[in-house]
Amino acid sequence: MAVKPPPCVWAQRKDRVFITVELMGCSCEVSFEDEKILFVGKGKKAGEEGDYSAVFDLWGQINKEESTYRVTDRCVEIVGKKKEEGPYWDKLLKQPAKLTKHWLGTNWALYIEEEDEDDAANAKAEGFGGYGDKSHLLVADESDDDGVDDRTADITDITS
Repeated sequence: MAVKPPPCVWAQRKDRVFITVELMGCSCEVSFEDEKILFVGKGKKAGEEGDYSAVFDLWGQINKEESTYRVTDRCVEIVGKKKEEGPYWDKLLKQPAKLTKHWLGTNWALYIEEEDEDDAANAKAEGFGGYGDKSHLLVADESDDDGVDDRTADITDITS
């Protein structure tokens, strides 16, 4: 059986890159170098078990001592800590996209535009998608000061 690259998606922040290797039940080895991440493993993709290998020849440098990975039942999550915090990399790998497009894509669940990164962090810290605490809008008591229920209908009115 030929060794092939695993299906992967990636995203980045100013200080790190995220790579998700989409293999289930994976047993693998991941190693870090200044400009490379090496992945070798065995796992399932679409129910078929296979051997996978990838050399991520990175666009920029990472701090190999602070980079890490974890294996879950569904995937391998790799976090490469960028050597220098700064602008987003133009792309993840030095190779042309046409050579990697069949196995490497964008992780839209983690994707944030560079100029929106600080806003996204603030929104998460403030809660409710950046609109602040809106718990006062969740009305527990639907009567006002006069003690009369001002609702026009509820589900019991409709079903009876």
